[in-house]
Amino acid sequence: MSNAVKHFIVIDGGTQNIKAFIFDENGNEVHGESSPVTPYFALQPDFAEQDAGAYLRITQEVTRSVVENSRIPADTIAGVAITTHRSTVVPVDQNGNPVRSAITWLDERKTEGLKLPGGPVMSLAFKAARMEERLREYQRRSKFNWLKRHEPENYARTFKFLTISSHILHSLTGEFKDCSSMIVGLFPIDLKGLQWHPWKIIYQIFGVERDRLPVLVSPVEIAGTVSEEGARCFGVPAGLPVIIGAGDKQSELLGAGVTASGIAEISYGTAAVIELLSSKYVTHPRMDFFTWGAAIPGHWALEGFVGRGYWMVSWFKGEFGKREEDEATRLGLPPEIVLDKQLTDIPAGSMGLLVQPYWHPRENDPLSKGAMIGFSGEHTRKHVYRAIIEGIAYELRRLGELMVKHSGNAITELRIGGGGSQSDEIMQITADVFGLPAMRMHTSNLAALGAAIDAAVALGVHKSFPEAVERMVRVKTTFQPVNENVRIYDRLFREVYVKMYPALSPLHNRIAGITNYPKLR
Repeated sequence: MSNAVKHFIVIDGGTQNIKAFIFDENGNEVHGESSPVTPYFALQPDFAEQDAGAYLRITQEVTRSVVENSRIPADTIAGVAITTHRSTVVPVDQNGNPVRSAITWLDERKTEGLKLPGGPVMSLAFKAARMEERLREYQRRSKFNWLKRHEPENYARTFKFLTISSHILHSLTGEFKDCSSMIVGLFPIDLKGLQWHPWKIIYQIFGVERDRLPVLVSPVEIAGTVSEEGARCFGVPAGLPVIIGAGDKQSELLGAGVTASGIAEISYGTAAVIELLSSKYVTHPRMDFFTWGAAIPGHWALEGFVGRGYWMVSWFKGEFGKREEDEATRLGLPPEIVLDKQLTDIPAGSMGLLVQPYWHPRENDPLSKGAMIGFSGEHTRKHVYRAIIEGIAYELRRLGELMVKHSGNAITELRIGGGGSQSDEIMQITADVFGLPAMRMHTSNLAALGAAIDAAVALGVHKSFPEAVERMVRVKTTFQPVNENVRIYDRLFREVYVKMYPALSPLHNRIAGITNYPKLR
């Protein structure tokens, strides 16, 4: 390899878009391209599936295009890094070809009537450890159990159950491996030890055999090298080392430059997420926040999750934003820019209109629903849009305060990534709702940058994470909270927002009982 500045090819597989980038060792986004992908199709209510083969082909095409169009000398490319969305199950055969469609992280299918393994003795042990209800819910929601019951032939044909990241890795290298910090959700993972679970009974609960899962590696471990076939399909040099970084949200935390406590990272993507880094394993007893392996080995990411966070912007645009879309077309601008400019027309607090942003149910309450309260005849579509943005920020603040309480680590500043971070108006609302400075980073593609940092450390381009962050991460703009808005939002948050869910939850249960949607057990 030459002494020139080193570069990293980064593949960033999102739910709605697949991106590929060239980052250099100084954190500069040299070139990047994106291609939309159908986020899911639903064969039945609560189903969310994706064509894994089509997803992989688009990934190959985008990566090949980026490498060709960047014109980066091949001898300056140090390696390939992968980060993707998480929890999507891709069943593949021995050749890595999908056996059926992928079951995405948005999927809510369940398998009823299952019994926990181990008989009465284990049942008593689970109850004594206060684990029984949680394990029953894991068992009920496991995609492996669903496939065993409803598609036993496809289960039998499956050699490995991969994720999006490990499916891409196999196509690049021929290896069946994944990153321990990529595995979240409904997999038999020991999150404290960051390895597959050591207990056989856990695999029985999830309904999958250990040998049907890929080998786990750390975010700074070389997972394989690009094969001749991988080079042909992806357009990258053969023999390059490949690193699977952490999942997209944990990678965003690193891409925001967080290597110690005190800084929270917010991602405004399809899912809206708030993350804190922890050097100790901290959990919430009711799973109001999650604890996953971080992009830095030996650390964890505490994660507050709003399942369809900025997907709600797409929903609003599609259902109510025809006027703004027409105006955007006339001006030659993205519709989101036209929508965001209207946010300043509405005062902080949206004249008392509040949104509970559970368009995707809370993970610990499958019957929870979204809500808007406080309507009057004075409210317009602009008020609704601003209330949605505020509601997402309120929920992230609620989750952030829970993480602070349980970890003991205060938040002193916010670093923001994702598409929503490109909006000055959304950045200011975030700063005002939290009452903290909100920082826009030099790139909005924090997940890709985080994966590049993992690759830089793994390959010895930088000696440590602090060194890599110092070289590769920069704050671009800081939005300071406006005191008057902070006072309004603080009262609305404490006196109204946090009381919405306890007040509405019994009604959501009644709605489900009357309409059978979502389905009760």
